[in-house]
Amino acid sequence: MPADESNEKGATADERAALNADGDSDDETTDDRGGMRFTRHGGIEFSEPEDDEHESDHSPDNERSDGFLKRHAKNLLHFFVEDWFLSAALGIITAVLSIGTDIAIEYLLHLRIFLFEAAHEWNQHMGALVWVGYITISATLAALFCKAVAPQAVGSGIPEVKVIMHGFVLKNYLSAKTLLAKVVSLILTLGGGYPVGKEGPFVHMGSIVANLLTQVTESCRYNAFFSNEGRKMEMLSSGCAVGIACTFSAPAGGVLYGIESTSKYFAVKNYWRSFFATTCAAIVFRYLLTFVVSPKMAGTITAYYQTNFPNEVFVVEEIPLFVGLGAICGLMGAMFVFVNRRFAMAKEHGIYKKMFGNRPILLTALTTALVGIITYPYGVGEFIAGKFTFRETLVDFVSNCTIFETDVNSSILCPDETIKHWTGHDGDLHPGLTMCLYIVVYFFLVAHCVCMYLPTGIFVPSFVMGAAGGRLMGEIVALYFPYGIRGAGGPMIYPGLYAVVGAAAYTGAVTHSLSIAVIVCETTGQLCALLPVLIALMVANAVSSFLQPSIYESIILMKNYPYLTDLPPSRMSVHLLKVSKVMVTDLFYVYKKMTYSDLKKMLKASPHIKGYPVVTDKESMHLIGSVSRKSLIMLLAAKLGPDPSLNYKTKRTPSEFFQSTIHSIRRSTLPNVLASDIFVEHGSSGTDSLLNRDNGIARARQGSGVDYVHAIPESARRRLLETPISLDSAAIDAAPFQLVKSTTLYKVHNMFSLLALNHAYVTERGKLVGVVSLKELRETFANIYVWGAQPPKRKMARIIKNSDEEREKMEEQLRKLREAHS
Repeated sequence: MPADESNEKGATADERAALNADGDSDDETTDDRGGMRFTRHGGIEFSEPEDDEHESDHSPDNERSDGFLKRHAKNLLHFFVEDWFLSAALGIITAVLSIGTDIAIEYLLHLRIFLFEAAHEWNQHMGALVWVGYITISATLAALFCKAVAPQAVGSGIPEVKVIMHGFVLKNYLSAKTLLAKVVSLILTLGGGYPVGKEGPFVHMGSIVANLLTQVTESCRYNAFFSNEGRKMEMLSSGCAVGIACTFSAPAGGVLYGIESTSKYFAVKNYWRSFFATTCAAIVFRYLLTFVVSPKMAGTITAYYQTNFPNEVFVVEEIPLFVGLGAICGLMGAMFVFVNRRFAMAKEHGIYKKMFGNRPILLTALTTALVGIITYPYGVGEFIAGKFTFRETLVDFVSNCTIFETDVNSSILCPDETIKHWTGHDGDLHPGLTMCLYIVVYFFLVAHCVCMYLPTGIFVPSFVMGAAGGRLMGEIVALYFPYGIRGAGGPMIYPGLYAVVGAAAYTGAVTHSLSIAVIVCETTGQLCALLPVLIALMVANAVSSFLQPSIYESIILMKNYPYLTDLPPSRMSVHLLKVSKVMVTDLFYVYKKMTYSDLKKMLKASPHIKGYPVVTDKESMHLIGSVSRKSLIMLLAAKLGPDPSLNYKTKRTPSEFFQSTIHSIRRSTLPNVLASDIFVEHGSSGTDSLLNRDNGIARARQGSGVDYVHAIPESARRRLLETPISLDSAAIDAAPFQLVKSTTLYKVHNMFSLLALNHAYVTERGKLVGVVSLKELRETFANIYVWGAQPPKRKMARIIKNSDEEREKMEEQLRKLREAHS
């Protein structure tokens, strides 16, 4: 067997001999489990191949035909289960959840209209009370259900999934309990008529289903594939795509949008899994609509908004109009993100916080009551088509006719029922006025409503508001050019086309996504609008991305998630500012002649630091590696006994998660060794921790692999504290990630994003001069859209000051004074 394989699979004989020579244990027990031999030395387990014969049996020379067939049959089974079955199950389960949720929402919406009309016929005031009370009660019940079952179900879900896919752990965001709360609360929220979308919750639901499938298949311990965390990320990406596909019945657009909204870097080899999952979801969605759902109900929940534009739907002269529409949508999209952030900040730290405190459900109930009052059909709602849902108004916007009535366009005038939606009950309102009011009211209403304690989506409301703006512009153009821009005999102006272009441009401006063009083509069923959609979408995206982050990254920044957002385009400060201006120069570090007393003081003074650089000495400061906090605590406990004040639990860093994804750690071969008990850790800078070869410690159970000293005399303890530490048994990362002082922030941002780093050391000719972490980068880029990249303000120095020693001396003097006084 090659030497490198023996080092990966177990400790060598020399390492075990060295361990026995150190006196750790004189006993040796052997246990065979799962084709591996586990040898225990004093509480420390070493894994090694059970026999060299197992390896030789699979060599081409010794393998028989029956063994060959069995091996390939097993590989074929794994292939179908791992690749096809899981993707198909993800698409099918998510589609069933989606269609069930849609049906429940439609039944509640129909019940709302039925109760309102019955109450309004009896008494107008009773009708108003039913309208406002229905949405208020439904939304309040949804908020209470989220509060009681899973608060993680609140919000869109896409920002959290984006953070999780970047390597950070958010507790219970992908649990079955959260899925239940998401489904039930979403039904109550949308079924009550709350003006939000469902694409974000559907993406969250698809990700939860993907995570649950991954957990189920991890029980298949015969294959390390099922415990591969890289595979989990692939499944989560497919779950996001399936969620979008179930929202719009757009398999291709769902895959692209899922990648754009949740991933910074995507492996192209995983494309086909996402496409296969979304295709299965679309097939099941269509099958259920055809054979299970009633025709009337199927017509109301279908995600298709078919258009019937002619092939020559626009002329070249209209392209400047599409560019202008894209620029307007870009400005409005950036303004929407800004207004939404102001509402969210008022809720967390502003006037809402002062008024309602920590009672978000009360704020949600009052907000939904306000929504009910505004949308009441015989009040303000008459001026904004408040009686109709987003789906119904979107059908009006993309219709291939004109709502503005003139003497010239009577042949292409919309049906009276459609016009009545925008002219009020008596038909005395101008459609242009109602559309303007619709855009203004829902612009602020949606920006406020998505901040409430409910599951909310932003895609659908943005799509509808963009369609309203585009429809208004198209109607105005058609009004001024009744025979088309080229005059009589030329192509006509189609306001529905402008609605489609506006919907794509505004949604792309809010979400910073270009895959909206594909979703629009799939939902409308036509490709003739692709060119104007792409033109307006790129212009809107360019304008919006220059002014504001996407709505999802804005939420990430407001919630202070440990995530490094994308850089805006054309910011010279990120190319001019060097890492030396951002790095922290006052450091905690470990050096070879460091005493146990200094080590203990350092650990107590830095409870939130997960890793420390290791240098040669305090004068030269040459970086030789890094060591985790957990290893230092174990080192200290082995010498002085456990110290409860140092038991600080830390989560895995992004680099640990990233490295475990790359190397595909096979926990299934260690059924009795918990993940939290692994002694060898991954370095926080992105490389594997290396153990000192003289000790050969590969895996150890916490509490049994270290001989803790429980009772030490005080005099002996003081002597031990002044002795230099021994790093021979510490898990030292010999190759931590390093930067030079002249590295630009643009390169640093790319490296941290690509490698999922938590921090990196800055060196100059091998000498440690500073450290830059995710925290410093986030503070540097906090106001990049307004002021550019700015170095963060320096806070408390991160070194062991003489103040600790001075404080101890003062305490000793006070103690002596008390003794003398007594």
